[in-house]
Amino acid sequence: MEIKAKLIEDLGKMFEEFLKIENITYERIRWELDNFVYPYIGSYLANGTLTKEEGIEIFHFCEIKLREIKERFEGI
Repeated sequence: MEIKAKLIEDLGKMFEEFLKIENITYERIRWELDNFVYPYIGSYLANGTLTKEEGIEIFHFCEIKLREIKERFEGI
């Protein structure tokens, strides 16, 4: 499996796991992304494992999932 597909699969699972955590907040999930996930993805971009376009797709996936979570917590 290519790295982009594997990362998206793993990130999807991570978002599902976040929602299983009791008392998790949108702000906590956002913090995890900003401080751990995004730098991790950035390391793949920096070493050339991911192309810029692949990185954009992965970041976009994360932002969509984060938006869905925010809407879920807000009851929209």
